[in-house]
Amino acid sequence: MKTTHSITSLPDSPEQDRAHRLSRYVWQMAVRVVFFVGAVLVWSTWHTWLAVIPIVLAGVIPWVAVVIANAGNHQESDMVSPAGSIQLYDAVDPNLREQQEDARAEAYRAEQDRLREEAQHAQEEWQRNGDRSRVWGRR
Repeated sequence: MKTTHSITSLPDSPEQDRAHRLSRYVWQMAVRVVFFVGAVLVWSTWHTWLAVIPIVLAGVIPWVAVVIANAGNHQESDMVSPAGSIQLYDAVDPNLREQQEDARAEAYRAEQDRLREEAQHAQEEWQRNGDRSRVWGRR
């Protein structure tokens, strides 16, 4: 089923998407710095094992930030198929799908028959009126 997209519903351009992902990554790295500073403050103030928690969180944030940044902002509704691409059918009405496939097959057969008839006509025309001087040579 073909859907049309308005210009306002198209996804962000690649440059905008990259800038948005970079901004999100920078904010996550800023939170990581805050966790490191918090770990130093907790250790210097109370000398307790609780300083390990922000250090572990600061160690996990880069991995999570990279995964989130590489995922981008794509949703299924953002995907725009180029012209001529294969369109998936809804499984709701299989009769419609069969009718469309039959119509395409019939159009293909008609085109092949037309081309075959043209080729046959061209061959018959050549046999009737064709220039045979190159085939038989001069005598």
